[in-house]
Amino acid sequence: MPLEKISTLHGHEGRVWGISWSADGNLLASVGEDRVIRVWGQDRRTGDFRTLCILEESQTRTIRHCCWSPCGRFLAAASFDGTCAIWERDGEDDHSLGFELRAVLEGHENEVKSVAFNPSGTLLATCGRDKSVWIWDIDVNNEYEC
Repeated sequence: MPLEKISTLHGHEGRVWGISWSADGNLLASVGEDRVIRVWGQDRRTGDFRTLCILEESQTRTIRHCCWSPCGRFLAAASFDGTCAIWERDGEDDHSLGFELRAVLEGHENEVKSVAFNPSGTLLATCGRDKSVWIWDIDVNNEYEC
């Protein structure tokens, strides 16, 4: 089956380094050189994508990768500043969509290249240029411990 381009998303300044669909497929997050996370939604009537919110000021260098938790409530972003930011979604629909910064995980010696939740959402893995993988335990109060 051939692929067909349905949309081009504009908004980031500079390179876009990563994208991730939410578990339900309703939201798309993108990250890049401009140090922001854009959360996009698709208009069901027109099919066009639009920016629903911009998450910024949590990281000081390029954001390289992002991923949604399996439940779709959390969004993790790995940055060249050596951190991984965890955002929590606090809206249920496009009209009330918002996020709150819940944690900034530190520990890698330098750039964090990627981040991933396990299928149950109880663990988070980060990997960095320092050639290490850190596994973070997420407790019921959303506290993170390596």
